[in-house]
Amino acid sequence: MRTTYPDFLAICTEQKVASFLSCAALGRETNDATFFFEADKNHCRWNCTFIFRTGVSDGNIEWRKYEIESTKNSAPKKTITSSSVYGNAYHDWSPKYATDSIFQSGGIKIFHSANETSPWIMVDLKDVTTVIYLRIYVRMDGLGERFHDVAVEVANSSSYIQRGFYKGPAMTQEVVEILCDDPTNARYVRLRIIHGSRNVLNIAELEIYTK
Repeated sequence: MRTTYPDFLAICTEQKVASFLSCAALGRETNDATFFFEADKNHCRWNCTFIFRTGVSDGNIEWRKYEIESTKNSAPKKTITSSSVYGNAYHDWSPKYATDSIFQSGGIKIFHSANETSPWIMVDLKDVTTVIYLRIYVRMDGLGERFHDVAVEVANSSSYIQRGFYKGPAMTQEVVEILCDDPTNARYVRLRIIHGSRNVLNIAELEIYTK
């Protein structure tokens, strides 16, 4: 299990606001799971793009970080399946690597689908759970733009409905947060590319934050 949390480089919109509540409202308008507030100056940072880094300050040390309330990341140790695996090489690109809590910097031991119209990856949470947001670590060695037009789809049986969406395209090493519609109560959580005809889904790590 992870013992230290990865560092992010955050690139955000910044503005002076009237209060903390005003900052929170800006975050809600852009469906942010995370925003920053500096109380001394009433400055707000929201609509952030997060880039995975190690050993680099994200420039937000003097800011207080706020996240949508959740209890835990429920993805680890759950059953995970996918529409395909590139070359059927499960040793290198199995969907299980997306929830192993290991942040791979290369192109193996990550999830890598085949080239298809609408690739997906699905986590079975075992029980119906309130899903708050998803945090996705995009492939870190290149080809981050493959992560685009991704829907968060959920189900309790076999019928999926969309409860979140990320347009993209993402950047290499980006950390994407997708806030789910409220309320989202589900057992099965699926990420699926829903636009385009030749798509590959790459995920270095997937976290599902729940209550």
